[in-house]
Amino acid sequence: MKMLYILEDRFPPFRADVVELFAKQMPARGHRVDWLMQRGPDAVNVSSPTNWLGNNVFLTPRSGHNGLLGRILNNLLDMLGDFMILPLAFKGQYDVIQVRDKFFACLIAWLAARLTGARFVYWMSYPFAESKLYGARNRLVAYRHLVWLKGQIIWGLLYKIILPLADHIFVQSESMKQDVAQKGISPSKMTPVPMGVRADLVGKAEDATAPNTHAPLLLHLGVIMQSRQSEILVRVLERVRLHYPDARLLYVGEGLHSSDRRAVEEEATRLGLSDAVSVSGFLPMEQAWDLVKRADICLSAIAPIPIFLVSSPTKLIEYMAMAKCIVANELPEQCKAMQASGVGRCIPWDEQSFADEIYHLLRDPEHARKMAAKGPDWVRAHRTYDVIADLVESQYRKLLGLID
Repeated sequence: MKMLYILEDRFPPFRADVVELFAKQMPARGHRVDWLMQRGPDAVNVSSPTNWLGNNVFLTPRSGHNGLLGRILNNLLDMLGDFMILPLAFKGQYDVIQVRDKFFACLIAWLAARLTGARFVYWMSYPFAESKLYGARNRLVAYRHLVWLKGQIIWGLLYKIILPLADHIFVQSESMKQDVAQKGISPSKMTPVPMGVRADLVGKAEDATAPNTHAPLLLHLGVIMQSRQSEILVRVLERVRLHYPDARLLYVGEGLHSSDRRAVEEEATRLGLSDAVSVSGFLPMEQAWDLVKRADICLSAIAPIPIFLVSSPTKLIEYMAMAKCIVANELPEQCKAMQASGVGRCIPWDEQSFADEIYHLLRDPEHARKMAAKGPDWVRAHRTYDVIADLVESQYRKLLGLID
């Protein structure tokens, strides 16, 4: 199979599913994947095409301006770069032209696919239209009127034009598939692909340890977002410290916007917990995982609003791979993984439920350890990118008529 993959991500991409599935797994299985994406801020002077992990990457221009002007210019340059799809498609004669999380590019990609006989595939990792509309309505973003307008345009393009035209659609979860189907898209042309981890990063049952009941370290891995209500965990810590006064909370990650981190820090200050709450900022994956391994209880707290009910949280799978004790709230993908593996149970979305579940694990640390020990084997069987790549490759073969 020869694929042209067009991404919203800037070069070099870092998302695990992008890198592991399409830069490593697919080429290792004999497939050729060429890439089209905009330069990132550290790749302004990289020549195009460039070689990345053995793959050809075609790079579109990027502005050096910052702020609103820079965002506008880069969006325009990105759209201009999308016109490269047509000549690349004719030159490469691809079997599949796939677009991930872009919208204007899809119109050109669909045309290129029809003119060259390729299949047009859309990869939907997140409900961007709904997210922009939610952020604008709830005043969580700057320039909210512009964001609202962009959300409306994306919604119309995606559900009225792009997805109906696509030959196949990969979505993030079974819940996302159901949500998209309710908007009139045939379920038969959608495949859920959940998040996973690299096989070599999955630990062993023996890695599980009983949580420290004297000074437990609670940890949240990943992006801090006000829309996720990440600051709820500060209030959870306040309740936990009523019984475990030396408990601490560490956010391993950073806010998408300065206001996201500020919401956490202001909540910690308001509750007098500044000395017990830390935010690491963005770290290389290896450093972040080292911090996770030191934690006593890992938290996956994501507000159960519509834009997140369809998500497949990576942090949960990473915790399970490292045999950690976990507390996670009720989201369909989280509940499915926790129940199937036996590592724990999902709890309602409120501070007391989080605190009660943390108490439950700390009061019986040996039982907590035994549950955590079930994580690695389940992840190895169901959520490594080797396993996920089998699913994705099989779907391409069906799409191209190579298997029934």
